[in-house]
Amino acid sequence: MDKIGAVSEWAITIFGKTIIVDPVMLGTTWFIMAVLALMAWQIGRRLTIVPSKSQSVFELLTGFFDDIAVSTLGKKEGRRLLPLILSIFVFILVSNWIGIFPNVIKTVGTLIGVVHAWINPDVVYSAVWYKGLLTFPDLKEPTQSLSTDLGMAILVFLVAHATAIHNKGVLGYVRSFIDDPFPMKGWKVLFFWANPFFYLNLIGQVANVVSHSFRLFGNVFGGGIIIIIVSELLRHFLVPVGLFAFFGLFSGLIQAFVFSMLTVSYINQLQ
Repeated sequence: MDKIGAVSEWAITIFGKTIIVDPVMLGTTWFIMAVLALMAWQIGRRLTIVPSKSQSVFELLTGFFDDIAVSTLGKKEGRRLLPLILSIFVFILVSNWIGIFPNVIKTVGTLIGVVHAWINPDVVYSAVWYKGLLTFPDLKEPTQSLSTDLGMAILVFLVAHATAIHNKGVLGYVRSFIDDPFPMKGWKVLFFWANPFFYLNLIGQVANVVSHSFRLFGNVFGGGIIIIIVSELLRHFLVPVGLFAFFGLFSGLIQAFVFSMLTVSYINQLQ
């Protein structure tokens, strides 16, 4: 239990500033991005009229999110932003699920060890062939890092506001904060600074970024802590398998979907 909460860190100094980096988290993030890019390239170059299983999965996801984006943002805007929305969903989903595999591998190794010990009570675990399963390195979910979640939330924030400026123009974009909820026409617009709702609208946009990132971080991090504690107590046997299925698979899927839907919602608010 003493290793719970322990984080490996690299301290990198750039221009006199020290930056703390988690190498496991960083490596896992780049590994996921590389795998997803390779999968997209492979599937994209092998598109067929009769889809393969992998192509069918991506077509199903694309059609599902296309219906949501088009019905919420309109056909033109929805189709233009569909790649972003779908990419966010897939990245978060894989990021939430990546931590399951080491625990499943260790569980399999533990079950093999139990059977082996039952057959041969004098087994020496340092020399068994499945030692690699028992000592398989952990992979941290990138979404357990607030930096990752905040980075995606800021990306959504920038896209939402850039889309609003593109559709409304700069003046219309500024007026959307001044005139909500009470339009200020004529000379009254010069006193927009006296309108408390103007400041509330600005605070609301910042609050969207905070809530968007902390919601995902809190759910993923909390589920990960529960899995770690129970796994340490029961040594990856039986009960943790059920926890992996819930917090890893089900909850990971729900959190990816919620983050994607909030992305659509925040963009739609500024239209």
